[in-house]
Amino acid sequence: MSESHDRLVFDGISVDFGATRALNNISVRVAPGEIVGLLGHNGAGKSTLLNVATGVISASEGSFSVDGTLVGSTTTPREAAELGITVIHQEPALAPNMTILENLFLGRSTPSPKQQRKLATEALKTVEADLRLDMPVESLDLGERQLVDLARGLLGGEMKVLMLDEPTAALGKHETDALHALIRRFADQGTAVLYVSHRLPDIMEVCTRMVVLRGGELVVDGPASHFTAAKLAEALVPDLRSLDFTQVDLGGEKFMAEVPGGTITAREGEVVGIFGMAGGEQFKLAAAVSGASPDAAIEYTLDGKQVKFHSTPKAIRHGVFFVPADRETEGLIASETALDNVMLPWFAHAPSRGWWVSAKSGSKLYTKARESLDIRGPEGSAEISQFSGGNRQKHLLARWLYPKPPKLLVLAQPTQGVDVGAKLDIVEGVRDAAHAGATVLVASSESDEIASMCDRAYAILGDRVVEVPRSSTFNEDLLQALLSLADPAYN
Repeated sequence: MSESHDRLVFDGISVDFGATRALNNISVRVAPGEIVGLLGHNGAGKSTLLNVATGVISASEGSFSVDGTLVGSTTTPREAAELGITVIHQEPALAPNMTILENLFLGRSTPSPKQQRKLATEALKTVEADLRLDMPVESLDLGERQLVDLARGLLGGEMKVLMLDEPTAALGKHETDALHALIRRFADQGTAVLYVSHRLPDIMEVCTRMVVLRGGELVVDGPASHFTAAKLAEALVPDLRSLDFTQVDLGGEKFMAEVPGGTITAREGEVVGIFGMAGGEQFKLAAAVSGASPDAAIEYTLDGKQVKFHSTPKAIRHGVFFVPADRETEGLIASETALDNVMLPWFAHAPSRGWWVSAKSGSKLYTKARESLDIRGPEGSAEISQFSGGNRQKHLLARWLYPKPPKLLVLAQPTQGVDVGAKLDIVEGVRDAAHAGATVLVASSESDEIASMCDRAYAILGDRVVEVPRSSTFNEDLLQALLSLADPAYN
């Protein structure tokens, strides 16, 4: 590929954070119309590279250019947008209390109200968003907010470069397919696309080329046609190991819940999946069981006793721990240290139940958690926000594995948005908890997530439930079970 045809060029980019080199001599060229998958372990440098391109941070060495024009190290995010660079994050940066129209022109020089509506309508039409301009952003689902973010990028002029950071992490298949169709359409018009995701099927489905970073180094750059999911996983984590799903000796029935359409049970030492559509009943059940949804709390059997929890503190006192899907807003406290994020709930319960953790014992337990889950990053005294996404997720899991082992551990999409290596660490941590006697429920809309960690599962849709035993075709069986619930005529 000659340089004259390059739309996006990273040339020898290095980034240092103090004594730590986050990126080392990264050179990547993207032609108009290319869709490049950017992959890597949490902390590999993907977000750092995107932040260089958008002016969030400055490179220590090297240069970055768009259409042959060098982008200076002092370029602001707004100036980067004016150069034709659009970034779509997993959680779009929109003002929820403002309308779609107000968000589209936020921070921009505003034409007349009539012209605003005309330009906004055209932008929404281009991204195939059937939305009213006066709708508040807080009323939109995630997929719709991403479309508004895309439309906002179009208002800056030609979209020369589109960067997507985990755009499908919380989307269902229909929304993902629609987003991929849009990406292809922009690529057909000459946009260079850089797509960051931990979801290998999504990357393989839409990308034409793969670039893999490991430890701040570029280790793979080649056509997508040369890769299978297994080869990509091996490139991401060279020492990738497989898990043994040989059934250990299980205890008696620990959990039983009557739900519309059937009964869901789980034994001591068992990891049981609850699989359904994105935003489906499985997540409502997880919240209802763990006290996270007081108004929807349900009665169920735990250790042979009927229980019903209207609050998480009450559930916690009975050994029922919940890891929510949204770690950033429902799980972690961004301004607190990593150690405190793991230990704070146990400090809170100390007076009433004797679960007090001293600073000394808390520090020891935190060290044990880091070793067991292979948590990487700064010291425990650093704010949790300084850790990568996968390592933040490990901290959230550590909170409910230490210092008191759970009786019932309820997880909602526990490996969402994490890379292959971090996912395996989390799966091993969960299965170790089960082998130590915990009963685990995993609610997910991702069949591969259920298949990666569960001994068996239930597919749930509306008022219908079907059990899916583990087999050599477990992943496919889960999808077929859900299809059969959606359409009883399906075979």
